[in-house]
Amino acid sequence: NYSISQFNRATQAKRQPGSAFKPIVFAAGIERGLKPDSEFTDEPIIVENWSPRNFSRKYLGKVTMSQALAKSINTVAVRISELVGRQNVVNVAKRLGISSKLLPTPSIALGVNGLSLIELTAAYGVFANGGFGVWPHGIEEIQDGERRVLYRREGSGPSRVIEFTVVSAINKMLKEALREGIDSMKNFSRPLAGKTGTSQKNRDAWFIGYSSDLIAGVWLGNDDQMPMRDITGGSLPAIAWKRFMIAAHQEIPIRPLLSEAD
Repeated sequence: NYSISQFNRATQAKRQPGSAFKPIVFAAGIERGLKPDSEFTDEPIIVENWSPRNFSRKYLGKVTMSQALAKSINTVAVRISELVGRQNVVNVAKRLGISSKLLPTPSIALGVNGLSLIELTAAYGVFANGGFGVWPHGIEEIQDGERRVLYRREGSGPSRVIEFTVVSAINKMLKEALREGIDSMKNFSRPLAGKTGTSQKNRDAWFIGYSSDLIAGVWLGNDDQMPMRDITGGSLPAIAWKRFMIAAHQEIPIRPLLSEAD
């Protein structure tokens, strides 16, 4: 109800994205020479007296980067962040359009810094479009009653911000993450890529994903930060995202993701 509150949760709310931030961490790793099939060990790790745990409370041993992202393995995300340097993770995030303050602490890899839905969705847009920066906007043109143009948006974005080889690798891993992580996405009729995110105690649940033509992000949570009951990024946010994407793509021809076309 806008008369009660003008607070825009898509553009103003800063919430923890959890694992939805991991593609940015992995992109920093790819830039530093890692590959989707680079191997890491999923086992307990301690960084500055902090020991992250996996959501499943289990450890899988040797896994590839691609497997780690698909299974959202926290220990591997932290290992990659520590290997490439937390400040490099921050730098990649800023290039992708993240404007919120990011603290380079060990837990940055697990998405503990508050972000808005629109800035994280725009960051994924860079992966979707081949590496070009995205400036989110809501108004393209304003006309008066006589159809005279009073305002027209100009400028498409900050050009290339990340190399296509990095984008291609991330797209392939996020496509695998979608296929492996969410059963309901398996029967979607076109190539998709995306990632879930769930913050501590289910306070925030995210799903951000894209096709070759459209990107969308969904966040669910309570304004007072109270935990939700059994809501994760792979449940209601993914369902809402899928329903929206099916309706939005009804008249759009099927095209491969950029990583599949090159």
